[in-house]
Amino acid sequence: MKKIIFFIIGFFVVPMMMGGITAFIFTPQDYELFVGFWGSVYLLVYILFPLLYRPKIKQKMGKMAFYTLIYAVLFLITSLSLIYFN
Repeated sequence: MKKIIFFIIGFFVVPMMMGGITAFIFTPQDYELFVGFWGSVYLLVYILFPLLYRPKIKQKMGKMAFYTLIYAVLFLITSLSLIYFN
């Protein structure tokens, strides 16, 4: 039950935060578009996380640090893509 509650809270908080940051940096009028994009990314990361978080990675870093690393890399890729294609 706790995992479901954290998923729902994360689904509302993470895309809004990441979408707000992305919209603030690039185009504020596209806020809803960025929130939707980061919502899709959140679902994808949530599904793929058990495949990516291997025992070797568990020894080196915790879950939250790995989530932060994944989102930082994805934010960097998104930012570079927006800069390049705009």
